[in-house]
Amino acid sequence: MTRRDEPRSTAAVLERQFVADRGDERLRLDQSVMRHLADEPGVSRTRVQRWLDAGLISVNGVGGRRASSTLRLGDEVVVTLPKPRVRKVHAAESLDVPILFEDEWLVVVSKPAGMVSHPTGRLQSGTLFNALLHQARAWEDTTSRPGLVHRLDRDTSGVLLVAKSRAVHARAARILATDHANKTYLAVVIGKPPEDATITYPLGKISERPPRVGVVDDGWPSVTWVQRLRSTWPMPDGLALLECTLGTGRLHQIRAHLLAAGWPVAGDPIYRSVKAEAKLPAVTRAQVDALQGQALHAWRLTMPHPMTGEILDVTAPVPARLQALGVNPGGSWDASAGRVRSAVTPHA
Repeated sequence: MTRRDEPRSTAAVLERQFVADRGDERLRLDQSVMRHLADEPGVSRTRVQRWLDAGLISVNGVGGRRASSTLRLGDEVVVTLPKPRVRKVHAAESLDVPILFEDEWLVVVSKPAGMVSHPTGRLQSGTLFNALLHQARAWEDTTSRPGLVHRLDRDTSGVLLVAKSRAVHARAARILATDHANKTYLAVVIGKPPEDATITYPLGKISERPPRVGVVDDGWPSVTWVQRLRSTWPMPDGLALLECTLGTGRLHQIRAHLLAAGWPVAGDPIYRSVKAEAKLPAVTRAQVDALQGQALHAWRLTMPHPMTGEILDVTAPVPARLQALGVNPGGSWDASAGRVRSAVTPHA
């Protein structure tokens, strides 16, 4: 990967170049660009697709490629980055965000439901990022800036990985995109799911405001593995507890997949099924209405540590709002408390 600054009228053009390698096999062009530019702040699939539409990405000197196209081994890709925006100065705020794991490179936190991960145009305070800026004051390198390696929806609670530097962020993001990392969620759903299932519906964006995805024929390949943990007492009548493991990491993947499969997440304001809710007993429906958000919890993250290679295995305690629906300690899955297990298993 190389950077190149060249004069262009009154402003400099910053180019990033890379050559497609074996890691790009079976990836879309936009995914490959994200993979190689993981250290660039604010890189997302949406932003890469905008760059493609604007003609800022060329392959072997030719632009106009589709985001869904693929690269061949040895293809040369040049990305002309737009002039960076002036970074907003966000306030550090003392907010209650439990730390599950911390070392000199990483922090793993338990994000509360109802908290936005990162400031947006309208919302500049009260976010997880504001809380992390406050926590960063106690870091050994006080100049470090926290970087969210992934994000959780506002009303989804649980494990979230944060890097303490841009270099660590890039390495962690690459690992999360591989089969070496596993993200497991607990979901309380409406209906009667089977003991286990593999959901493979392709997903694509069907709405911008609010952002929403759905099953579309030419959508992104998406895989969610589901296992039923409980569907009887102490679960309320009509609900079931699922363990969901991501095979891919699409926007709103679990919520959209479970709705499409016929088991919508209880309390979900966007991916809901009025028909399924109408079948619930009145007592259960009242419990679901009291949730004020989807009953989805990012329970466990397992991955090789980006700097040491040791296996990092972190779980987040189940919040009280889900325990009230019968997601209680005592199952073989042991969701009683957050825990960290480390083993000396090097990452190849």
